[in-house]
Order: sequence, then structure tokens, then C-alpha cells
Amino acid sequence: MYGYIIPDKMNMYIKDFALFKAYYCGLCKTLGKTGAPHTRFCVSYDMTFLSALLHSLNGVEPKIKNAPCVLSPLKRKSFVVDDEISRQVCDVTVILAYFKLIDDVTDGQKLRGMFKPWLYCRMRKAKKRMPKVYVTIKESYKQLNELERKNTSKIDAASEPFANMLKEVVSLLVKDCDDDTKTFAYHLGKLVYLFDAIDDVEKDNKKKRYNPFNSAYGAEKSKSEFIKKHYTDIEFTLKSSYNALMDAYDKMPVKISEGVISNIVYLGIDMQMKKLLKGERKCETTRL
Repeated sequence: MYGYIIPDKMNMYIKDFALFKAYYCGLCKTLGKTGAPHTRFCVSYDMTFLSALLHSLNGVEPKIKNAPCVLSPLKRKSFVVDDEISRQVCDVTVILAYFKLIDDVTDGQKLRGMFKPWLYCRMRKAKKRMPKVYVTIKESYKQLNELERKNTSKIDAASEPFANMLKEVVSLLVKDCDDDTKTFAYHLGKLVYLFDAIDDVEKDNKKKRYNPFNSAYGAEKSKSEFIKKHYTDIEFTLKSSYNALMDAYDKMPVKISEGVISNIVYLGIDMQMKKLLKGERKCETTRL
């Protein structure tokens, strides 16, 4: 996804942050094992959170081992051992990265097209293993592109494809997925889309690209001016979705890796939202 779903490191137990890093390193190793080495660059904090969430909801306790890191061969790091859930998350990661790349090229970032062949072969393997997930993501990006071509000014409508996409993906990967989990995934996807759109209001305006917030409220010279002028509406849009996400999370059966997941849900996402509403240049990520 986009790197917005991160832990609040300063308010996280050391054991939980170590486990989060192990999930991250585990995905990196699994990506390298299931594809070419360059696919390791697709790993993200969003997908790390998804891996922890899926392990918990499916009742799978992660197994931890120590091994040298590809970037630091002399240093051993803890990582979550490759399992079926990790491989599924890696497939989702590559499919998402592939369609995000195509979307970026469509938006005018032509140079990124050179990376398409690098991902295509690995994406085909993921498509073969997870055809329903592939179709879900493909159709969601198709719907999103159609809304962009229509220059829709309805923010909820613009965020719907991405929100539904994550809901459907999680529904496919969680055994006996209940309504609370679906609601949680829906609003998580919606928040990621909204965060990214707000972050890009200034850049999209300068490059004459579609942005639902610019279409709805009109563009401003800078992101900070835009947020200051429309703060009340933006805050209401974000917090409405965030409150619905938290309400659903409180009802979910999260036990495994609960410290990691709860920190991100209650503190990490809220931290990102507050930074965004301050008009900072870009939502920051946590250094591992």
C-alpha cells in the first residue's frame, strides 16, 4: 500500500516493536524466497501490519528465528519464519505494487514504467496462486480509474474502490471472516486512500492530476493552506472513518500479537492523522 499504517514507536513496548520488526524482516525474506531479490523492495509497513493481523485472526502463532540480513550479512536479525500466511501477504504485496505502478504511469509518472517488467513475472505467480485476490485488486483499480476520469467530487465515492478492495482481500484471507473484521478492513482501506489524497493535494494540483479533495473543495497553493481552509470538513471525514474502525476493532478476536496490532490501531494511525491535520509535508514513517 502506501506506508501510512505504522506503529507509534515511542509508546510501544520493546517486545512489541521487536515483534513488528520480525514481521517486517520475515516478509522481506519471504519475498526474496518466492521471487527475485528485487521484489524485497515491495515490503511495506502496511503489509507488515496486514501480516500481523492475519496471523492473529487466523489463530496462527508466528515462529521466530535469527538469521543474517541480506543488507547486513554480518548482523543476525529476528524474523517471522515463512508460512502460508506470509506467502499470501507477499502475493498481495506484489499484486498491489504492480497495479500501483500501472496507476502511477497512467498519472504521468512515465519513468516508473521501466520497473513493470521487474514485477510482472512475480505478479503472474501471485495471480496463479491467488486468482480471486488478483481479480479483486484489478477491478478495484479499474473502478478507481473510472472515477478519476469522471473527475468525481464525491470523496466517499472516490475512496470506495480502495476501501472495498481491502475488505474483500481480508475476507478472502481470514477464515470465517465476521462483519466486524470486514468493517475494520473497509475503513482501514478508506483511511489509507484519504491519507494519500490529502498528502498529495499540493502536488496533484501543480501537476494537474486528479485529487478528490481538490475536486470537492477547489485547489489551494499549498497543502497547509488547503488543510487550514477546510480543516473542519477534513477532520470530520477522517475521524468518522477512524472511529468506525476503532469500534469494529474493539469487537474483533485479536489475541496473537495483540500488543503490536493495538499500538498501530489506537496510537499509530491516530498519530499519522494528527500529523496530517497539522499540514506537515508528508506523513512520516517509523525507522526500524
